[in-house]
Amino acid sequence: MIWKTLPYLLAALCLPPLAPPAAAQSAAPAWYFDRTASYPSQWYISAVGEGKTRAAAEAAAVAGVSLFFNTSAEVRNEAIRNFNETVVNKTSSLSKSTSISENAVIKSEADFLGVRFANPWQDQSRGIWAALAFIDRREAAQMYGSKIAANMAVINALAADAGQEAEALYVCGLLFRAASAGALTEEYIKTAVVVDPASGAKYAAHIAAIQDIRANYRAKRDGLRFTVTAQSPENSGRLERKLNALLENHGYVTASGGGSYTLSARLAGEELINDVGNFVTPGVTIRLEREGRALFSYTKTYGRSSHRTSMAAAYTRALLEIERDLEENFMRELSALLGG
Repeated sequence: MIWKTLPYLLAALCLPPLAPPAAAQSAAPAWYFDRTASYPSQWYISAVGEGKTRAAAEAAAVAGVSLFFNTSAEVRNEAIRNFNETVVNKTSSLSKSTSISENAVIKSEADFLGVRFANPWQDQSRGIWAALAFIDRREAAQMYGSKIAANMAVINALAADAGQEAEALYVCGLLFRAASAGALTEEYIKTAVVVDPASGAKYAAHIAAIQDIRANYRAKRDGLRFTVTAQSPENSGRLERKLNALLENHGYVTASGGGSYTLSARLAGEELINDVGNFVTPGVTIRLEREGRALFSYTKTYGRSSHRTSMAAAYTRALLEIERDLEENFMRELSALLGG
């Protein structure tokens, strides 16, 4: 009889192992059905988000929390970006009398708002995650107050440095950084008033000071006048026109003569002429001066350009790369000095 059952025994040995039993579905947390029961609105600002991953659910929950505040996430994130770039990342040249810790960098909107999360929940039947983001009003009010006080110390120090600086160009840079810190501080104040409506009155003087700094920056910036000159072997005036256009597109005033600041550019290069054609490895040197005093310089060497019959035409071809660099890199460095 064994030979009759042997095939069945062999077949059973070849069967794949049984899959382990599926993990039991955990019960949905109470906040999933009624978040205010777990996080009463008089003590918390909260929102529930869902997504295919835990990270997506948490991001959706943060977006829900942000809806409780008057400022859009785009405006708030722009203020955060400007603060990180123009204030925190400029610590070495920020101010004579103050500095900012690396911990001042704001990594995200959740970081700005002081958002915390409850334990997430996964709905296996639907293949989604759910997350609850919340702000503890009392904790947040203290955190925002500390941030506002720290930022106002930086703003006041920058404004004081600007008041002691004789060069208007540097004054603009200091006031721009103060205004950038002010924009973020305004967002903190708006947020603080939402979590604690009674706090609005104590921040009124801060708002007025920030508005004064912003107006002062605009007035100083509008008072700057630039005269652009350029020397170029191709003699078309193209380099000068490009520099004028870049300044004007960034809101600066240019004048054909008599500007308080002179932006002088020189295009030159290492030239080679042979039987094949005309070759040049061009370079640009740009100086910003006031009454002969150099305030800023920019130097760059570019890739080789060529033309079969004309050196001037080789320079003209090189201007395509040069103009792109002036837009992307030169104006970024100049704006870092001028403040925007």
